[in-house]
Amino acid sequence: MHNKISVITVVYNDAENIRRTMESFFSQTWADKEYIVIDGGSTDGTADIIREYAGKLAYWCSEPDGGIYEAMNKGVCHCTGDWVNILNSGDVYVAPDALERAITLADTENVDVIYANSIEVHDEFQRRMEADGDTAHLEMGPTFRHGSSLVRASVHKEHLFDLEKKKTLGYALDWEMLYRLYKKGYRFAKVNTFLEAYRIDGVSNHPVRNLWLNYKITSQGRLDVKKLVFFIKLVLGTSLRQSWIFKWIRAAILEYNVNDVLPHIPFWCIRRKYMQCIGMSIGKGAFVMKKNYIINANLLTIGINSHINRDCVVDARGRINIGNNVSISHRVNIITGGHDHNSPDFIGIFKPIVIKDHAWLGVGCTILQGVTIGRGAVVAAGAVVVNDVPDYAIVGGVPARQIGRRNETLEYSCKGWMPLT
Repeated sequence: MHNKISVITVVYNDAENIRRTMESFFSQTWADKEYIVIDGGSTDGTADIIREYAGKLAYWCSEPDGGIYEAMNKGVCHCTGDWVNILNSGDVYVAPDALERAITLADTENVDVIYANSIEVHDEFQRRMEADGDTAHLEMGPTFRHGSSLVRASVHKEHLFDLEKKKTLGYALDWEMLYRLYKKGYRFAKVNTFLEAYRIDGVSNHPVRNLWLNYKITSQGRLDVKKLVFFIKLVLGTSLRQSWIFKWIRAAILEYNVNDVLPHIPFWCIRRKYMQCIGMSIGKGAFVMKKNYIINANLLTIGINSHINRDCVVDARGRINIGNNVSISHRVNIITGGHDHNSPDFIGIFKPIVIKDHAWLGVGCTILQGVTIGRGAVVAAGAVVVNDVPDYAIVGGVPARQIGRRNETLEYSCKGWMPLT
């Protein structure tokens, strides 16, 4: 297989965004690709922008159609590639090598639908949306974003979007198609990379209605008690999260109690139990001293026999995964949040941090978003880490650079617990 990728963009009256989306495709490093643009007869100048790129397009048209899914079907029928990806107008690839990473990380001979992680773009921040790698969970609902998937072209041409269900399922025909493939036994597989960034203000930004359409699809028109209960639970959770009181409850649980109440409790067993109740994963023998500032403890994982000393800032908004036997010294800053300094809106960006087994973070060092600290690595006191640190490397300075290597025979366990601390 050559793994040629056919990318389809459907658009209608979106002159503001179409160029950015098209340029995102042309920036992709994967060479074996083609681009198909289906415009629904725009009158705002969109077609003129598309026409500028006509020589680079495998196919394009600007004519009235029956809506987004009819346009997508038209695009699929014009594909000559091995895989189909949908890049909606206004959406972009997360990086120039996004398509290349998705296709090269996949076992393309043994899968029919490749899917990846996505980035959800809000007006004030971006959120990394991790796709669920357990394909069995597709039975209950979508576990990934349609735009961050590659569907084998031969399969997609046989299973187009079902326009006959448009009146009952509306904008959920993409999930209906994917669920149909899942129930027919086609092979789904996740690749651990990020493919597309999509704006949350799109046509499908209606949480409760989304859940209802999902139930209708997964129940396949029959009463399914298990899925109905699942739907009701999700609706109740969604309704609560959208209420004004939710922010206060969440702030009390994750902010006030964690950072204002717990530090006055001198017993780790009590603090530990509370942290676990709100979602923090804590390994056996792990220990967190009292006076730390922790943001989103529910997104923090700390492994066996690891410890965090006093006066640290632990910002887990983008997720932090701390391995086993990790020693985090006093006044360390671990920061997953940040902002795009070039964004007119100063948009927030959150990226995960991984700290592997036996790493040692020295006093007052700072680990910035998106960084992985390798197994057994040492970060010197006061260092600022902006790039990944290799296994067993010793780094120091601002910004941190490698200044040595550590012995790779590490068999110790961190024992950091002391009474009343």
